[in-house]
Amino acid sequence: MLDKNLDRYPEGAPEELIKEYRETVTRLCDQPGAVPTGPEVHYQVKKLRKRLFGEEEMDYTEIKRHFNDLMLEIEPELDRRVTTSEDPLKSAVQYASMGNFIDFAALDKVEESKLMELIDRAPDIDVDEACLEKLRETASGAKTLVLLTDNCGEIVMDKILLRRILAINPGIEITVIVRGAPVANDATMEDAEQVGLTSFGRCMGNGTTTDGTVLRNLSREAREAIAHADLVIAKGQANYETLYGCGFNIFYIFMCKCMLFMDRFKVPKFYGILTFEDPEILFGVYADEGLLGRYRFRQILPEEGAQAGEMDRICFPPEEAKPMQIMCEFAGKIPEQFLVAVDRETGKVAGFLCGIGSDRERFSDAFFTDIGLHDPAAQTEYLLGLDVLPEYRGQGLAKELLRLYGIWSQVRGRHRMVLTAHEEKVKMYEKLGFTDLGISGSVWGGGTWHEMEHRLER
Repeated sequence: MLDKNLDRYPEGAPEELIKEYRETVTRLCDQPGAVPTGPEVHYQVKKLRKRLFGEEEMDYTEIKRHFNDLMLEIEPELDRRVTTSEDPLKSAVQYASMGNFIDFAALDKVEESKLMELIDRAPDIDVDEACLEKLRETASGAKTLVLLTDNCGEIVMDKILLRRILAINPGIEITVIVRGAPVANDATMEDAEQVGLTSFGRCMGNGTTTDGTVLRNLSREAREAIAHADLVIAKGQANYETLYGCGFNIFYIFMCKCMLFMDRFKVPKFYGILTFEDPEILFGVYADEGLLGRYRFRQILPEEGAQAGEMDRICFPPEEAKPMQIMCEFAGKIPEQFLVAVDRETGKVAGFLCGIGSDRERFSDAFFTDIGLHDPAAQTEYLLGLDVLPEYRGQGLAKELLRLYGIWSQVRGRHRMVLTAHEEKVKMYEKLGFTDLGISGSVWGGGTWHEMEHRLER
């Protein structure tokens, strides 16, 4: 990002503006943490160039129409190749990944001859067989599918992939999500209509012009569609960058076009990838190295609900501990709401943090007992319990669980985290970035609680 943008300013621009531009770009590209992601930084850099130099977004309308028409011309032949192949789903994935070459944001030039060459080489792409079978199994049992599109032209390949999924599961309900407004050559509603993608089911814009899919910035309608889908297929590098680690049931299909992805997936440039969402990647990247050597950070397993319930009894007074059956139900039905730290040596859960998503304004005691109140598309995370067994305390594990949960919540679309604390714990949580909102309406356990809020970075 830095290499591509640092010296991208108009010739003859005033020195003071160039200095401000270079310093700001450097700062934007040098921020640690899970967010802002690369696509979000790219969006900020574009806004910076417009503010300082008056640079307007290039109009890709004609380019998009051209590539849509180009791919529509060869669609019958590509569909024939896929349908007659030994494994039509695998073939559709291979061609869908090659279509991701039509990317004017990542590439300086999209040559049609190179595109056709890559399309012809699609059958040579090695597809992860385990991931492919997981996609096949998920698609066959899914009731709902969300396709997160990427570029113009490429969406013709997406149609072929959707046909293969419909062949596996004719009753699946499909939702297609495109960019909310024109940005580079990303697909919009106009492109979806041009190529006939709208015929597969509901089609909507995502409400943003940021590359990729930044959940916390999407429209409520788009967030709900993704959060409640049995299967999500996300196209393009930017979708992987902005979504990976969120924990939703996502399969990513894209072409590796930069060193970041070539290094991560150990493949050459312009190679296609099918990979599955793995929230542990997020924790592996952002966890403290010392603690990561001792603990594995991951979602809870459904069968660990009873263990979590027993930990709650150890860590809280009897009147404040959550009922065992509730912990088991939560772990079984919404395991993505639990972040656990597992002792690598013994396999024992050493600590965990759990929460519930809701757009209610204030904390409710009903969150502790009513799983039906959980809203995966909500933008507030209400924290219900931070537990660390006595023998694992004094290592910073509770602080690390809270920090990682904050990063995880941002990726999942949350804007804030809220918890309740007794008077003696208020100062501690303030040091961790929480603001005291005063006495809470919560009377859980019969005590008095302070309601505290932590605004997550945006």
